[in-house]
Amino acid sequence: MKRVNYVVIVEHLEAELSPWLLLEYRHVSRIHGRDHTWFTNVPARYHRIIKNYGRVFEESVIDLLVSGALNPHETIILDPQAPRKLQYSDLATVKYVIIGGILGDHPPRGRTKTLLTSRVPSSVKAFNIGEAQYSIDGAAYYVKYLLDHRGEEGFQYVDGVTVETEHGYVFLPYRYPLVDGKPLLADGLEYYLKHRKLREDIWREIHCSNRQSH
Repeated sequence: MKRVNYVVIVEHLEAELSPWLLLEYRHVSRIHGRDHTWFTNVPARYHRIIKNYGRVFEESVIDLLVSGALNPHETIILDPQAPRKLQYSDLATVKYVIIGGILGDHPPRGRTKTLLTSRVPSSVKAFNIGEAQYSIDGAAYYVKYLLDHRGEEGFQYVDGVTVETEHGYVFLPYRYPLVDGKPLLADGLEYYLKHRKLREDIWREIHCSNRQSH
């Protein structure tokens, strides 16, 4: 039986909302569903775009935890530098799973630990999801896989993905889940890397949601 009362919280930690970041946020929402997805620390200028994909907060998740709006004992954080690996049993006892909204550096600079883990209440436990760095949506998929399968048995991944473009090759040096034998990339990401613009249907989706908000 699947959990129905959990929330994945993406803490926005970049200065801007780039198209690449938006595609990963959109994919997180598609993986877990809009009702299970929150975005925190989001500047007001981006709310109209992101609210199409989940609940949006201008406050940081740190503020929500410190104020008691979220119960720290019901919250965990995914941090590549955390010493313990996430297990299904860890997810089964909490409601909130925090993922840092960071476009990864290679090699990693430990920004999740600096910007999030070191600043949340001590009762918020931190876990890694393996020795390699995932994309934001890849980490979200890993959580969904654990919830659906009650463990990681059968989970497959690939380290590094190469995308061919007109201007050469783009190498993505991260760990990506394999689904039906193919690396799981955010819908529209390959198109963006090849053409440096959002796919037309995604652009229309964003434009329509903005127009309806006025």
